[in-house]
Order: sequence, then C-alpha cells, then structure tokens
Amino acid sequence: MDEQVMAVALERELLHKDHESSRPLSHNYEYIGLLGEANFARKIGQEPDFRKRPGGDHGIDGTLRLRFTYDVKTARIPNHLIQEVGTKNWADIYILAGYLEEEDTTYEIGWEWGVKLQAAPYKDFGYGIINHYIHASQLRQMSELYDRLSIGVDT
Repeated sequence: MDEQVMAVALERELLHKDHESSRPLSHNYEYIGLLGEANFARKIGQEPDFRKRPGGDHGIDGTLRLRFTYDVKTARIPNHLIQEVGTKNWADIYILAGYLEEEDTTYEIGWEWGVKLQAAPYKDFGYGIINHYIHASQLRQMSELYDRLSIGVDT
C-alpha cells in the first residue's frame, strides 16, 4: 500500500465527508482514485498533487505541457470512462485507469477528449447518478496521448 497516498486519501475523505459532491460508492474509493492520479502523474514525470482541497479539485487532476487539463478516472471494474451529467468543470482529457487489488496498483486503459465524453450518451449505472460514458474498448490508446504530448513514456 502506498502509505503517502493512503494518508492523503484518508485526510481528503474526512475533509469532504459532508460535502454534497462526496460519493463514497465503494470501499477505499478515495485511495483508489488518488492512487490512479498519483501513478499517472509519476509516469509522466510530474509530482502527484497532494494538496489539501477543501472545495475538491473541480474535476482537474493536473495539466499536461501547461496546456491540457486532465482527470484520471480509476475503477476496480473499469468498463467505462464516465463523467457525471451536469458537471460544471470539464477537463480537456479524461483517462480511464483500472485498479488491481492484489498488486495494489493502477494501470491506464485509454483516454478521450473531454468534449467527446461530454457529447457521449448517458445513463445511470445503478447508483442513482447519471453519467456520460464511453466503453473502454472505444477509448483512444494511451500511446497516442503520449505521442501527441511528446511525453517519453514506456507503455
């Protein structure tokens, strides 16, 4: 377990406990999401953003090449890249990552432009939250993102 990520995740979970936007849909949801963000940031040569965020991150996990904002969506069962309908702040790029519980690690599956996700169909996946979604098999390859942004990452 990444102790630093766990400490920040627990702190954020407590900080956002009574916020309207807080949606604890699964065990360790904050840790899994933050681990996906941190692992992606490290992979592209950035430091993970562990700042306290009383108001949340407004849907932005970081910026690529000082130009494109991104949001990493990490799930135990990463079948779809999703973003809630009615979201006020959309990132430029959305990345779907999976979580491997046995190894306690994450891996990137694919990505899509925020404008494409915003235009995607939407539905309730059983939690009472309506989300725009794109199936994982329809996402762009991570190698394309790394090439587009000239980020030297081994995939």
